[in-house]
Amino acid sequence: MIRMLFLSMCLAALTVSPALAQSSNAAVSKRIAFFSPSRAFTESADGKAATARLTALEADRARAAQDKEAALQKLERSLEQSTAVLSEAARGQRTQELEKFRLDTQRFIEDTRAELTGVRRDAESAFLVKLRPAVERVIKDNGIELLFNFDSGVLVWGDPGLDVTSEILKHVESPGAAK
Repeated sequence: MIRMLFLSMCLAALTVSPALAQSSNAAVSKRIAFFSPSRAFTESADGKAATARLTALEADRARAAQDKEAALQKLERSLEQSTAVLSEAARGQRTQELEKFRLDTQRFIEDTRAELTGVRRDAESAFLVKLRPAVERVIKDNGIELLFNFDSGVLVWGDPGLDVTSEILKHVESPGAAK
């Protein structure tokens, strides 16, 4: 709601301003722009490396989870097959062991999800550290007065000519490079 109100006020200010109304589209494009942080991350070398690491980690953890699930199923089948020959005490003991293993497997899966989320968050945070100065530089170099985050959901569409994601990405990849 607040985003929509802010966007409406910004657009109203732009349409009311006589100086801006008389300026060309080129002047507007220098003053207003948008970028996609997720696209910048995905297309950056850091983002590609982080995605590859995350994919490998996900595959490794998925294999481990599958192994645990297979072992759990094996224990369940073993208990079912030997139920008739086990004493009540032995059956209770094996049932407890099975439940403990089931709980350990569930915890492993939950821990894996948390680990993957943490790795993803750490990679994105590290990228944001590089992204901020690049965004500030592009804003300064282009005289941008209003920069929208395309991924935020506030901006539904933007003229591709106003998208400065590629320019920001160039500054992320080589911070010392000139415009």
